[in-house]
Amino acid sequence: MPLPLTAWLLASAGSISAPSIHTATAPDTLRPAAEAAAPGNDPATTTPSAVPADSGSDILVTARRRAESVQDVPLAISVLGGEALEQKGAYHLQQIYQEVPSLTVYTSNPRNVTVNIRGLGSNVATANNGLDLGVGFYVDDVYYARVGQSGFDLVDLDRVEILRGPQGTLFGRNTTAGAIVVTTKRPSFTPEASGDVSVGNYGLFQARGSLSGPVATNVAGRLSFEATKRDGFLRNIFQDRRVHDFQNYTVRGQLLFTPTEALTVRVIGDYARQEQNCCVPVLLGSLAAYDNGAPIAFNYAQRIAQFGYTPPLADPKDRITDSDWLGPIRMEQGGVQVNAEYDFGGATLTSVSAARFWNWTPRNDPDYSALNISLEGNQYDRQRQFSQEFRLASNGRRTLDWVVGLYAFHQKIPGWFINEYGRDAGEFLIAPGTAGLTPAQRRATLEGTYTYASSEPKTTSVAAFGQGVWHLTDAVDLTVGLRYTHERKYGFYEQVRGGGSPLATLTPAQIALRNAYTPIYARYDLDRSWGDLSGTASLSGKLGEDALVYVTYARGQKSGGLNFATLPLSPDGAPLLDLAVVSPEKVDNYEVGLKSEWFDRRLTANFSAFLTDVSNYQSTIVDASVVPPRAYIANVGDVRSYGIEGDVRARPVAGLSLYASGTWNPAEYRRYSNAQCPFEIRAPGQPTVCDLSGRRLPAAPRWAWSAGASYDAALSDTVTGFVGADYAYRSSFYTTYNLSRFSLVEGFGLLNARLGVRGKDGRWEASLWSRNLLNKLYFYSKGISENGAVFYGQPGDPRTFGLTLRHRL
Repeated sequence: MPLPLTAWLLASAGSISAPSIHTATAPDTLRPAAEAAAPGNDPATTTPSAVPADSGSDILVTARRRAESVQDVPLAISVLGGEALEQKGAYHLQQIYQEVPSLTVYTSNPRNVTVNIRGLGSNVATANNGLDLGVGFYVDDVYYARVGQSGFDLVDLDRVEILRGPQGTLFGRNTTAGAIVVTTKRPSFTPEASGDVSVGNYGLFQARGSLSGPVATNVAGRLSFEATKRDGFLRNIFQDRRVHDFQNYTVRGQLLFTPTEALTVRVIGDYARQEQNCCVPVLLGSLAAYDNGAPIAFNYAQRIAQFGYTPPLADPKDRITDSDWLGPIRMEQGGVQVNAEYDFGGATLTSVSAARFWNWTPRNDPDYSALNISLEGNQYDRQRQFSQEFRLASNGRRTLDWVVGLYAFHQKIPGWFINEYGRDAGEFLIAPGTAGLTPAQRRATLEGTYTYASSEPKTTSVAAFGQGVWHLTDAVDLTVGLRYTHERKYGFYEQVRGGGSPLATLTPAQIALRNAYTPIYARYDLDRSWGDLSGTASLSGKLGEDALVYVTYARGQKSGGLNFATLPLSPDGAPLLDLAVVSPEKVDNYEVGLKSEWFDRRLTANFSAFLTDVSNYQSTIVDASVVPPRAYIANVGDVRSYGIEGDVRARPVAGLSLYASGTWNPAEYRRYSNAQCPFEIRAPGQPTVCDLSGRRLPAAPRWAWSAGASYDAALSDTVTGFVGADYAYRSSFYTTYNLSRFSLVEGFGLLNARLGVRGKDGRWEASLWSRNLLNKLYFYSKGISENGAVFYGQPGDPRTFGLTLRHRL
């Protein structure tokens, strides 16, 4: 439904004689958002908000699509307040995840982000192939379909909720592992303004600001912006410049209309642009022999010796690379949405309409070196999505609280992949002596050749859902929810080749090698549909006023997919299209938990134990019968994630806040018998297919915990001082699906700290801060290249520090 039409329908409803406004009559009865936004009520103060931990107030969340205290919701939820994140300077998902041990976020570039909750969600084997992920990312009720859309700095945060476990009933598409729900601040009818400026090492400059207030009768507006510039963390000795720099610009505008006491309409528009000269890892070493001692034929040292090239094998702490080409990678996104609510008294109708885009334009160096092996090796994407959701939810507390809704989503992702070989490619990739070719012939075989592939996957998804909370007694609740989803995926793929020396100048052996490295795929079209019923059931009970126990079962599904890629070929050269279809993943989750508060709410202690079984797990299968091997996605077996989580927060004395969170999660492949073996054990004559059943999942540390403290104290009648520190630790984890030992990231801990002063009225603040204060060398990911057995690592950020000045009107 077009955006203006949705708003018009709800506005028309406002002209109908409406029931009286529902008013809260008891402390545990929540006011509908429409009433909170009515004239005379300031949405900025009545909207559910994650208040500071030392306030003693309830932290309100909308995990069940209604505002509730987080302690009353029978779900495992972590809530990060916008004010707390602002004080820590955590505006990016890779900074935020350090606060939540069950959440793992790392990236090799802004497009290929791995986001996992409890070890599930974004299989490292499928992160960049267009298949859907299992962790949903939402901003102001809108689902962001591509994981790259989560790679921007967030602005004007009110709170971030991390919901652990399947959330498919109410949050819809692909939330089999959980959901990250971002809520921004609403426009205010009371004038307000805030701004901050940060400067730091590596040339950091960041400016953020927000302005809000009334713009007309019953209309409030809010305008927010963010600009960040920072030099790179790596030094390119070939180009004599710093790389992995960062530039992010975001602008976000909102209008809040309250034409009647019953109707509110919130219109939001945003645009963000990010540029980096990246993405290249650091070289960590190379192998001359397989693990069994057999020599590696045409290994990396032998390959580079042909060119007299010496790579920068320096200490990783030096953060050196010598890439010959790192152009600016540009990522941008934006959109417009209309969130409208109409309060009928007994129930509130909510409509969320959104249209968004995301563009990815890379210019990177796929061979990571000063050699001219790859001129181009980039995937360009242009994603477009439209979504429409209607929800009707009961107001207040009654015997049965309920919500029902309809959801529709459409997406297309036209993409183009270009792979072009440079002058050194033939000699680097083709071993000496192959088919009797001379060095000049090997060079001529690939120099200037390219493959160009285009695809346009499309998705159309519709769903109906409902959930009810039956208050069996004053202390016992039964929650049941169901969702039916029908999804269609369709599109095309084709690949052509060109360039290079004229075929008339090449030998048959050269032509055969060129064809192997630049395969042609005639256009093929795919069209598949799936239907699925998912749901949840939870029984919870109050133990007195300050404790809740619950047991939950949830059934979820992650979408099926289509392989728009270089599939294995039949003997007649046609792609095997049966291998192109990937069935949905099925998820069963069981969980028990305790939420409790003690000592007049000065101590909060929450614990949960969970077991999640995934069948039809989507991962990689490699066809090693051709050179180079072809990888595609398939359903490979089952996995299991299980463990325990705990979160404790305390306010022992005024001004002092303490917290500690942790998780133990030995997630594993239960059945994966046809994985490609890691390179280091695939010596000639050894198996190429390995059984990973019983082995740990990648991107899933067994142990993770974080702890922190903050203390505020009066320095004078007008000035308050504060100090805080946070430490986050994660045990080792693999970053390749086949668990190569060269992809094992060692466990690491990071210390962040801050120190500052603020006015007692909260209008100004000055702080010194540091992230990774101890300058710990750690890695987001590691891996080994098939071309010569050279291994690399993507180091995390070094120590950064700076000064932030903040002012509020």
